Amino acid sequence: MGSMRSGLLAVLSIGVLVSGCGAPGASAPERSAAPEPTPGSTRALPPPDPVELKESPAISEIRERGKLLVGVRSDAPKFARREQGRYVGFDVEMARIVAAELGLNPRTQVTFRRLPPTLRANAIRGGSVDIQFGGVDAGTSGVARVGPYVVTGPPGEENKLHLGVTSGDERLRGKLRDILRTAVDDGSWQRARDSTLAASGIRARPPELR
Repeated sequence: MGSMRSGLLAVLSIGVLVSGCGAPGASAPERSAAPEPTPGSTRALPPPDPVELKESPAISEIRERGKLLVGVRSDAPKFARREQGRYVGFDVEMARIVAAELGLNPRTQVTFRRLPPTLRANAIRGGSVDIQFGGVDAGTSGVARVGPYVVTGPPGEENKLHLGVTSGDERLRGKLRDILRTAVDDGSWQRARDSTLAASGIRARPPELR
């Protein structure tokens, strides 16, 4: 009886070992592989991260301040002068156009400063004015020119007047060029001229901006 029990236990032990090992040649279940792209198909790529364009430092400061500081020539009264407590003239009207395009109120958020030739460059470099209308010589240290914004005089004797801004701010220069182009295209430049320079007998034509 004891020998029969020992033989039965041996058979059961062998059965357990065989069932644990599994069938000969069996392998672990395979993971499903990603399907290969079909010829001619493209795999969708994630969109690129948005690029935030930096604004002109000068324009940011103007908007934060809530004022556009404009320099006008003290020696050119037909372009800018004070009459009955307010500024009038072609340069004044153009400055108001610039202010409006920058999102400011052209009547209440523009401050004008009449500057002689000796103070203009320092006013631009020092930030006393954001833009100087006319009277800016080419090659002035720390000053960049934009424009011209108006061309005066007869053919052969034409005088091109430029805006002066601080150098190094290309976004500001680009914005001002766009504003001048728009003013010429939509007729606001011509209206400013007709109500100021033309009425004073000054011959002026729109600039050719590239």
